[in-house]
Amino acid sequence: MQWNLAVPSISPVLFAKGNAIPWLQRLLQPLRRRGRGWSGGVKLPEHKALSNQTPIQSLALAGYRLDIPLVNGRSRAEACASVGQRVLKGEVIGRGPAGTVWVHASTSGTVCDIGLCHLADADEAVPCVGIEADGLDEWGARRALGRKVGPAEFAEFALEMGLVGLGGAGFPTGLKLAGASSPDVLLINGAECEPFMSCDDRLMRERAADIVAAADYLAEVMEVGRVSIGVEPNKPEAIASLRAAAASAGSRVDVRKLPHRYPAGGQPLLVKSLSGRTLAPGMLPAEIGVMVLNVATVYALGRAALLGEPLVSRVVTVTGHVDHPGNVEVPIGVPVAKLLELASPRDGGRGVQVGGPMMGRLLSHPEAVIAKTTACLIARSDALFPERAEAGDCIRCNRCVDVCPMALQPLKLYDAFERGDRLALQQEQLGACIECGACSYVCPSNLPLRDSFRTAKRTICLGARQ
Repeated sequence: MQWNLAVPSISPVLFAKGNAIPWLQRLLQPLRRRGRGWSGGVKLPEHKALSNQTPIQSLALAGYRLDIPLVNGRSRAEACASVGQRVLKGEVIGRGPAGTVWVHASTSGTVCDIGLCHLADADEAVPCVGIEADGLDEWGARRALGRKVGPAEFAEFALEMGLVGLGGAGFPTGLKLAGASSPDVLLINGAECEPFMSCDDRLMRERAADIVAAADYLAEVMEVGRVSIGVEPNKPEAIASLRAAAASAGSRVDVRKLPHRYPAGGQPLLVKSLSGRTLAPGMLPAEIGVMVLNVATVYALGRAALLGEPLVSRVVTVTGHVDHPGNVEVPIGVPVAKLLELASPRDGGRGVQVGGPMMGRLLSHPEAVIAKTTACLIARSDALFPERAEAGDCIRCNRCVDVCPMALQPLKLYDAFERGDRLALQQEQLGACIECGACSYVCPSNLPLRDSFRTAKRTICLGARQ
């Protein structure tokens, strides 16, 4: 195997324009990419041009009632504001014991209720603080760090500023920072590989300097040597903006193009693409010296550390079967219905998709509000979301195997799920499934593969551990 070591020294000549020998190029290409590539994935219709052509808009809140959830993932705060109290934007209205994500008023106004509300991307009602917005959007006192602190202090600060992961799961950022064990690489996920979604794209285009400054600050605090932002190549303006901002600031941030296929933003795939390291099933990035954060999370960290602004809003894509698609900076707790109303839904819609079409879900409650993890609302129509045909029988075509980015055997997993065979599910590495839905997308028999695997994790396998 010693011959492998010679490839890096000769390949630049072989691959130079005009020098490449076609058959040798094909032979050496896998060796050049060894350690950083992943196979599988699918090309999807993007539908991003519906919403990514206009700048991020703001939202006037006069006359709105906001229901601000006290729950962020598994973190549950207790209300520390009282009915009738006037609060300012950014003021703490919920806190809890150590490890709890604090909750802040998304705007100025009067606390009108402490009760329950539904979130756009959840089923069960959660405790919340209701605020009648006064339209002034008046900030309270802001507490910026503005200096280098230790990792432990910064982790606690992140909890107190209400920071959670904005890429989907909503895990408390402070706990992720506290659990990092001397990482040497910071990877920032700007892939946004789901169709329709463009909130991160617009954020990177318009606020690149803030993202780069935040990444450099975080790298200094965590004493990380290398910082990479991964972006799919279908976002050339975002890539150009980030690279220009990094060059202007003399930043250590390296902007890299990811493979242009879904799900390039999946955590194990992002880690593989940008660092060459392998994130095994059940392993945390910190165990291999890597910290992974979504680009919007990094932006929010910068606003908190450098400007003293807690996480009280996020950019949301509103798109689909509407007359005015785009991206809006939305205070947490705004009703979904109000946001959709501003986009002017067209006649003939059939429901609202929260998140992308691959990993998102249908809006389950008409009075739901925007949460910190609500990145996208898609007004569905028959043309954009055609009904799937009824499921048939597996024909063993292996297309699901070909597209699985985690190199699993979805057909075997599905068979084990149908039998309720927990041991077989474990042997086939169900835990490695990232629930991307690529297998369901290509299945000619319309089998509910992804949904079955998701159910198996939460019933068959979870039930066995309890």
